[in-house]
Amino acid sequence: HSLGVALCLCSGAPPILACRAALGKVPDDPSPTAPMPMPAADGPPGSPAAHGDGRGAGVMREAGPKDKMSLPGQTAESAEEQDANHAEAMDAEAAAEHKKKAAGEAHDAKKRKGMFLNAQEMKEEIKREMNKPAYDVTKLYWDRGIWQKIARAKWFENMTLSIILFNAIWIGVDTDLNRADVLLTAEPHFQIAEHAFCVYFSFEWYVRFMSFKVKRQGFTDSWFAFDSSLVAMMFLETWVMTAVMLAAGGGEGAGLGDASILRMARLLRLSRMARMARLFRAMPELLILIKGIVAAMRSVLITLFLLFILMYVFGIAFTQLMAGKPEVELLFGTVVRSMHTLLLNGTLLDGVGDVVKALGNESWIFVVVFYIFVLLSALTVMNML
Repeated sequence: HSLGVALCLCSGAPPILACRAALGKVPDDPSPTAPMPMPAADGPPGSPAAHGDGRGAGVMREAGPKDKMSLPGQTAESAEEQDANHAEAMDAEAAAEHKKKAAGEAHDAKKRKGMFLNAQEMKEEIKREMNKPAYDVTKLYWDRGIWQKIARAKWFENMTLSIILFNAIWIGVDTDLNRADVLLTAEPHFQIAEHAFCVYFSFEWYVRFMSFKVKRQGFTDSWFAFDSSLVAMMFLETWVMTAVMLAAGGGEGAGLGDASILRMARLLRLSRMARMARLFRAMPELLILIKGIVAAMRSVLITLFLLFILMYVFGIAFTQLMAGKPEVELLFGTVVRSMHTLLLNGTLLDGVGDVVKALGNESWIFVVVFYIFVLLSALTVMNML
């Protein structure tokens, strides 16, 4: 111990630290500026104790990075665990920030889309629609049997489309020439035609219905459900209503109330025109045109709304400017009347000269204002469509 104290004092260490070092104790608050030498432990030269292995020999090692990051009373393992938790928290925060940024970019892209559809997006959407696998209702049919064979036949489909087209033409002929309020009092050839159409469409519906393996799956097909509603209305109008009238004693509207109600019932025949929608399946070009109209509907509606704002603003202006002028009261007497004049004469350009002459008789300033409206509405907004 005396030798250890002497060595510590020779190295310049304070006496208190030298004594504690000689006793083999580590100082509670070692100086950060200079490492404190420790006395060499007894042992042969070259032994671990002679080189300082942490058992009181050698110079005290400096703290490593982990020791420097550790708090008092904290082990290296707990410091590593804290670092790992901190890294996970940073990763979670970065992921949340990235997700928020992506959502913001998507929202900004949607806002930049504006009132008009992007041409490239429309092309891509049309390509996706065209590349979709075609829906085939025959996959729900039986694989054998007379009904499915008729329903799959090309001649049966073509004959059905031909009769649908002929029925649409016949509805126009019946509207012009048939003056009877009900079918029972109509001329024989009109009755024969109506019963023939009802028989065929009922037969066509029955053939398709019997072709389905599972009958309730038939009503999951939109075309079959659509045809079912049309056949039901035609059945009620042609046969049920006629049977009720015969049971009531016949005659013009017997048992069915006023004739005006019967005329309204005849409007149900217009529903048969909806069958022409089935022609879209035979002519895909018509379906493409309809899809194009639907895709452009948003832009058209917003453009028309802009036109409405212009007419409303100029309508208020003309109504106030023309107050007390009876010569143009018929054209600009109220806001609604002014808007109608601006739509008919200023936007659709019907009889523009008459309006210009009427305004010119009052003041040339009114003519200039009217021309400004024509420039904005007819030549600018309408050409945006």
